[in-house]
Amino acid sequence: MITICLLILLGSILKRPVGFLTDKVKNVDWKGLGNGIWNRIVTYARKAGRAGSRIVLLFYYTMQDGDLSATEKAIVYAGIVYIVVPRDLLPRKLLGWFGILDDAGVAAWVFDRIRKSVTPEIERKVDATLDRWFGPVVTIG
Repeated sequence: MITICLLILLGSILKRPVGFLTDKVKNVDWKGLGNGIWNRIVTYARKAGRAGSRIVLLFYYTMQDGDLSATEKAIVYAGIVYIVVPRDLLPRKLLGWFGILDDAGVAAWVFDRIRKSVTPEIERKVDATLDRWFGPVVTIG
């Protein structure tokens, strides 16, 4: 399923037809797939910190609870996988900050696709998870 979702993401970014792949994701258990990648998200969050984890959690909760088509859920799932799995087209370990650019580009593109589906309830879930993991945000002043 990961490969199909990544191909849908890549095809969508390159504006190529992906209809022949979308039939394969129509009846997917997205909650189950999300639960299956949760441990990777947690591991990623420990390294990325609060700010770096926010986008991944937005993707996760939008995929789980948002009003998205199966194709959009496949794109979001692929975005999560692309960000949290350590193997990249531009490896971070070899290229340093430059190796983060492909992740940032994918994150920005996926977010642009789903931003209308990010509800206040999803934002609250993200904030609650971040507070549980990193503590509440402290404001000075």
